[in-house]
Amino acid sequence: MAESVFDPEGPLNCPICLNLLQDPVTTSCGHSFCMDCINKLWDREANRGVYSCPTCRMRFNKRPALSRTKVLADILEGMKQEAPAGPGDVTCDVCTGRKLKAIRSCLVCMASYCQTHLRPHYESEAFKKHKLVEASPNLQQQICPQHHKALEVYCHDDRKCVCVVCMVNEHSGHRMVSAADAMAQIQEELKIKQRDFLQLINDRDGVVQQSEEKLDLFKRSAQAAVEHSDNIFSEIICSIQKRQAEVRENIRAQENKEVRDAENHIQTLEKEICELQEENGKLEQLLETEDHIYFFQNYSFSSGSVQYNSSRDVNNLTFERAEQCLSELKNHLDEVCEEHMGRILNKVADVRIFKETERFQSIHQSEMEAGMEVQIWDIDDDFIYG
Repeated sequence: MAESVFDPEGPLNCPICLNLLQDPVTTSCGHSFCMDCINKLWDREANRGVYSCPTCRMRFNKRPALSRTKVLADILEGMKQEAPAGPGDVTCDVCTGRKLKAIRSCLVCMASYCQTHLRPHYESEAFKKHKLVEASPNLQQQICPQHHKALEVYCHDDRKCVCVVCMVNEHSGHRMVSAADAMAQIQEELKIKQRDFLQLINDRDGVVQQSEEKLDLFKRSAQAAVEHSDNIFSEIICSIQKRQAEVRENIRAQENKEVRDAENHIQTLEKEICELQEENGKLEQLLETEDHIYFFQNYSFSSGSVQYNSSRDVNNLTFERAEQCLSELKNHLDEVCEEHMGRILNKVADVRIFKETERFQSIHQSEMEAGMEVQIWDIDDDFIYG
């Protein structure tokens, strides 16, 4: 059973368990009990064949029928839903001890009530004309500070709420209407503005969806462009490396050929030098001899016997001209790359997701006139990876 928070003899407590009624039922004599409590009591009395009311001791010859009390059950159910007031909640001004959360405030009583203590305002004729509002922590703000009356009238001229005394005094002759009617009229105007806001929200939802689709396409296009550029530059690098290997191979082949020919030529020259030195030695002997017989015997042997090969001229000793051609190729490639890179970067800069259009500039202007500082951007329908 629930813990009792009332007088055990109070109307909301079971006379048997003395706790708050649980599943309340009423006997034919008009007394209320927990269904389980009264049934268990009468089960024990069943052996005697006589049933009695625990409250008034009325006896019944047969077990009485029990009727569920809906009003009482609803009150108790509401009490179950009541919670202690938390930080920031308006507290009930009647509760003692544990303060419950207030659900309504009365502008006549200038007090706030929980669901239990609010019941007299609904059940008693004395409170029928009291003004109930949503629980407010600042009731004084709803009361005229000068006349201590509820601010129930709205003055159109001064655009403020006033009390009935202010209406006939300071605001005499002004356009007046009840605060409730003025609020209803303004709320209708706000509903129209709210529809405009909802329409703007829907428009922006559509723009957001399109933006997300375009953004996804943009990202995929950027990734494809990066991969394509990587492939192209890889192919260019491979092509350059291939031609680099070709030039290197040709230089080495030409080097080997010319070195081989030069070494053969040097060997031939060195052989000729040896032969010439040998013949020169013989000539020195002939020139130094005084024996004319020896001179003439050896003269015929040496004269005109040596054959001289003409020397080969040395030409294009270095690869300087080839290096110059390579430097020219490099400069030319730099110029071509610079030209194409400029075009490529311009094309990259042209790829955009959004652009401000005249249509949305017009909407933006209308919103500014309506006091809504909202900037809108349109999707660039021409977006495409180029």
